[in-house]
Amino acid sequence: MEPSDAQYIIINALQTLELMTYNTYERDRGLWFIATMSPVLPIALITQDGEIYPTEWVQGDDSN
Repeated sequence: MEPSDAQYIIINALQTLELMTYNTYERDRGLWFIATMSPVLPIALITQDGEIYPTEWVQGDDSN
């Protein structure tokens, strides 16, 4: 799966503002993983529709 326009816009904005420290795209699931200098959103992912989620929201539920 190729990155969406929404993902590219977000990545370009973060790069322009020099807020991103790391990024990688996972083709199988269409997710873009990022690391930023923000204490609020240090590690997150960007979905195909442009939604941004902290990675702890999408990891497997280990509480069961």
